[in-house]
Amino acid sequence: MRSRSIGLWFVLMAVSTLGLAEEKPPEDQVSFQVEVSREVANDRAEAVLSVTVEQRDPAQLAQQINATMGWALAQLKQHDAIRAHSGGYQTFPVYEDSRIARWRGRQELRLESADVEALSRALGVLQERLQIQSLQFSVSAEQRRQVEAALIEQALAAFGERAQLIRKSLDAQAYRLMDATVHSGPLQQPIGLRAEAMGAVGAAAITSPGFDQGTSRISVQVSGRIQLLRD
Repeated sequence: MRSRSIGLWFVLMAVSTLGLAEEKPPEDQVSFQVEVSREVANDRAEAVLSVTVEQRDPAQLAQQINATMGWALAQLKQHDAIRAHSGGYQTFPVYEDSRIARWRGRQELRLESADVEALSRALGVLQERLQIQSLQFSVSAEQRRQVEAALIEQALAAFGERAQLIRKSLDAQAYRLMDATVHSGPLQQPIGLRAEAMGAVGAAAITSPGFDQGTSRISVQVSGRIQLLRD
């Protein structure tokens, strides 16, 4: 009985060794990556404006802020291409000699639009009663999908060309694709203008149709492995 157990153990070890031999990774594998990119004009803009008021009476403070925001929303009704929504509302006391001297309130207004020129004209009007805190340009989701689709085709073609170059340089007859991964790189956007920079820009530049919204770089990478075939 003991001899049969020992024999079975040797059989199992032989099968296990055979399995390990079969799982040995194929030789002549090469891993590499290619990347293609494109500069794309930004076609989406987002602006943050705010109104800040100080009053001794909190009720008058709220009324003044609400009136200013109501005026701003009324101006925006002329621009169907602009999406507007109000941001956070804050009220806090201002102290003098350890006593509350008055109240300060602040509310934000956020604007988004794919029509950059329309947004520029609207900002020129809204600056009469609101302050521009930031202005950010970016690539819309729809344009990014279209550009990435074209870049994926280019990246796959470049991957194939690189594989052929490696095969030829290493004297192989052909190659087999082992695996490949396609992914897009982080979108590189220009730095948006903040509140301190907006003062230097000025209303004339904001309302100008030639206001430069800049570009963003979109990239796609393909990484993978090939096995070189020599027979």
